[in-house]
Amino acid sequence: MSFQIGKRYCLSLKKDEFGFINPINSEFKGLKKQSFGKPDTAAFFEESTSDIFLKNYDSIKESIASELLRDNNTEEKEYDNKAFRKAVFDKNYRNKFNNIETEGINIDLKKKTMTTDIPLNQIFYGPPGTGKTYNTILRAAQIIENRVIESYNEALEVFKINLHDKIEFITFHQNYSYEDFIQGLRPDTENDNQLTFERKDGVFKEIADKALKNLIESEKPQLSKKPFEEVFNQYINPLVEGEIEEIEVKMKKVSFFITAISNKSIYFRKASGGSAHTLSIGTLKKMYLVESVLEIQGLASYYTPLLTDLLKLGKVSSGKKEQIKRQNYVIIIDEINRANISRVFGELITLIEPDKRSHGKIPLEAKLPSGDPFIVPSNLFIIGTMNTADKSIALLDIALRRRFEFESMYPKYKIEGQEIYDVDILKKINQQIIKSKGHDFQIGHAYFMGENKNLIERMNKKVIPLLLEYYMNDEKEVKGILNSAGLTIEENNWPLKITGKND
Repeated sequence: MSFQIGKRYCLSLKKDEFGFINPINSEFKGLKKQSFGKPDTAAFFEESTSDIFLKNYDSIKESIASELLRDNNTEEKEYDNKAFRKAVFDKNYRNKFNNIETEGINIDLKKKTMTTDIPLNQIFYGPPGTGKTYNTILRAAQIIENRVIESYNEALEVFKINLHDKIEFITFHQNYSYEDFIQGLRPDTENDNQLTFERKDGVFKEIADKALKNLIESEKPQLSKKPFEEVFNQYINPLVEGEIEEIEVKMKKVSFFITAISNKSIYFRKASGGSAHTLSIGTLKKMYLVESVLEIQGLASYYTPLLTDLLKLGKVSSGKKEQIKRQNYVIIIDEINRANISRVFGELITLIEPDKRSHGKIPLEAKLPSGDPFIVPSNLFIIGTMNTADKSIALLDIALRRRFEFESMYPKYKIEGQEIYDVDILKKINQQIIKSKGHDFQIGHAYFMGENKNLIERMNKKVIPLLLEYYMNDEKEVKGILNSAGLTIEENNWPLKITGKND
């Protein structure tokens, strides 16, 4: 825990060491100094924190006051914390230092920070039915909440609340493209007059932009801003209510006039008259959220003054600032090995590396084919799943493989708090599969869980079809596996079916 003025550490606490800015008189009452630097650096001690505060409080305060005069550009509440400020500046509170209760702060040791231990890029891999997708939901919830979550139901609730906001879930397939993932041209469905094409961000770029915006805003207090819908409705209300016939929007030299509003478009006329023109409400909303015209071609000169008016209306008139909390974001890519990875990821193959991200050691910003700058933020986590039995579709690109950490998921035969049916049969089936095809083609424990406890139905409708696929309809091979598991096979029937266990 630290208290800073600008970039200067004035007070810091780490385990049993306490450090503070050196008092101006450089005299410490009753303390043996372990390290002493320049008059404006920190010194560290092993004595109890309360003793240091009580004996040197006036000197510490004097040094901090001097530092405040030196750095008068720092905003007062940028590093604020109610309990810490009281401990430093409130004498009545300081005198009770040995019995401090952190007001307004709930400390739950079970909710320890998680994201420092979770890689930014990770892939869960294993045979089908081993809980890969199940675990992505649990892991994503832990990343978003930045704490340990043991209950799957709780994790699922967090996942649902944040889906399409801080979490995105997509499934790769053979036709998935760069345009779907990063950016491409798409028909403008909001243009009521004619068919046009617009630059459309893909799912990855959309969540990356949101994460980067949060990251930047969390580093500096931002002016509060009302929701777009509230501001836009307030702006156009006089026109909608019939109080005025047009809304004048002033440009640098002339004006344009908003004449009508539909569900998707803003109709306006130029000062010189002529035919009607439209602006997209959806595009304007995106601009309002990022406070930028997004390099729109052609109509930028009309969007810019309108956006300026909305932002003035949306900002809190008092100029009050709010500290945005840094958030984590997650994109889940199910079946990541089913797409053409090199084609889909493009320049991301380099940009997703932790040290190449926005706050990494070597941040790299690329230019997309459209000319837009793009960088991957350091608070965006990528979780992929890979079915090891599905290698025939597409092999994971070697360049991408080096940039992910892999976590294996293979069949389990005992899960605390959950029941796995017919464990002995599952074990015997997998033992035979391992001998003939290897570990990557086993049957997952999920096939032997759930509400349906009927072994015959489960085997005939799920497991046997999967075995036949593994062994390319080799009847002899699959029969051998079923026999070794102690199952009775129905005679003269195709496809293969079982009737129960051997006596």
